[in-house]
Amino acid sequence: MVLVGALAAACVRKEEPKEEPAPVTKAAYVVPPEPARSALALNPTASYTIVAVASDKCLQYAGAVEDTGARAEIRTCDGSKAQQFTLQPAPGGYQTIVNAQSKKCLDVAALSTEDGAAVQQWDCNGGANQQWIVADASPDTIRLVARHSGKVLDVFDEKTDDGTLLIQWSWKSSSNQQFKLKVVAPEAADASGKGGEANKAAKGKKAKPDKSEKAAKGKKGGKPTPVSARP
Repeated sequence: MVLVGALAAACVRKEEPKEEPAPVTKAAYVVPPEPARSALALNPTASYTIVAVASDKCLQYAGAVEDTGARAEIRTCDGSKAQQFTLQPAPGGYQTIVNAQSKKCLDVAALSTEDGAAVQQWDCNGGANQQWIVADASPDTIRLVARHSGKVLDVFDEKTDDGTLLIQWSWKSSSNQQFKLKVVAPEAADASGKGGEANKAAKGKKAKPDKSEKAAKGKKGGKPTPVSARP
């Protein structure tokens, strides 16, 4: 009987609930201080390509599509509208970066403040995750800093291959976080659309001479007046 009682007591002890550890409270995210704006003059009516310094490749959206949610990537620069952007000023010295083809904004997905968060295109809505600070990185290069997180546009894993995705990451001064803004010549911006193709076709056609011009060229004129010899 004593043995049975001891076993029963042991079973009871095993079934007693364990104390749960206190939940870990995640500290509220604090946005880093904003960097100084670049002195680079930005023209809101100009088109730019955004060129990654490490790879010398252009920012576009995967597959050059216009779909909301398409991921930002780098790809060999080809002069297409899919790789052209306008920078539209927002109050406070921020810029919204609008794709010339889709008319959608460069956007950090779901307002995330995490390192590695996806960067995509989304309908422009004035959100802080669509507003960017253009700040200097190193001589002749800039970094693009997301307003809501203080983190920068970053080419994933420092890769240089076509199709490498872009993310946001804490600033670490590496070349995969540095970019160049290159102004697209108006003629080139035009030529990447339908209007440009028409212009190119028009330039390629030679004007036909007028019939009267042909007739004039066909007639033989009189003998030229001799030029007096110089002494």
